[in-house]
Amino acid sequence: MRFLPYLYVYFVLIALVFSSCSSDEASADNEDMTNVPFTRDVSIDTCLVIINELTDFCDWKKVFETMDGLRSTYGIEVVELFQGSQDTNLTVSLNNISSLEGADEFINSDKLNSSMNNVSFEDATKLHFLDQQLEYTLETNDTLTMYMTFKTLSYKRWEKAFLDDYREDPNRDFEVVRVFRGVDEPNHVHMIFKVNDPEYIEKSEQNNAFKMKMLAAGVVSYPVTYKLRDVKI
Repeated sequence: MRFLPYLYVYFVLIALVFSSCSSDEASADNEDMTNVPFTRDVSIDTCLVIINELTDFCDWKKVFETMDGLRSTYGIEVVELFQGSQDTNLTVSLNNISSLEGADEFINSDKLNSSMNNVSFEDATKLHFLDQQLEYTLETNDTLTMYMTFKTLSYKRWEKAFLDDYREDPNRDFEVVRVFRGVDEPNHVHMIFKVNDPEYIEKSEQNNAFKMKMLAAGVVSYPVTYKLRDVKI
C-alpha cells in the first residue's frame, strides 16, 4: 500500500494541470472582450427570427396582433418587429423563446398557419433559430436598421477578426447591435446593425478593403441584407 502517496501526488498534479488549463481558457475568453463595446451577457439567449413576405402589411399586422395569445401559450415573446424600408411588404420579427420544442410547435400550429396563409406567402417565409453571442453596450446613434446574414468557415474565426477590427478602429460608420449564430448552423452569422447612410451596403460592396476583410475572416457566402424600419408592438 506504499504506492498510495504517489498516486495521491499524481492526481493532485493532474488536477492542477486541468485547473491551470481552465484558468487559461477563462482568461482567454475575458481577454477576447477587452477594449470592445460588446458583451457576452446578452439580454436574450436562444431566439427565433421570422422573415415574412406579405400580401399586404396592414392586413398582416392585424392578424399578427391577434396571435399574442397563441405566442404566449408556446412561450414566445416578440422582442423587436421590423418592416422593410424599401419593400414594405417584408417583415422581420425577433422572438425570444422559452424552448425550441415550444417554438417548433408554434410555427407548425394549425391556427397560426391558417391565419397567416391569407396574408403572407408561405413559400417565401424564412425561419432561423439563433443563439445570440454578442450585444452592443453603447448607446446607438445611427437611425437606419439593417439585418444581415452570411456563412463562415468558422464562427470563432470570424468573431475574433470582427472584435480585432473594432479594437483597431473603434470609430466606424456603423453600429452592430446584436450578433447571432445559427443553432443548427453554428457557422452561419446573423446580425442586426444600424447606419445613417441608406446606401452603406452598396458602397461596401465596392470597397476592396472591406471585401478583403470579409475573406480574411472566413466569410464564404455573399451577405444577404434586409433594409428595415422599426415597427411599434
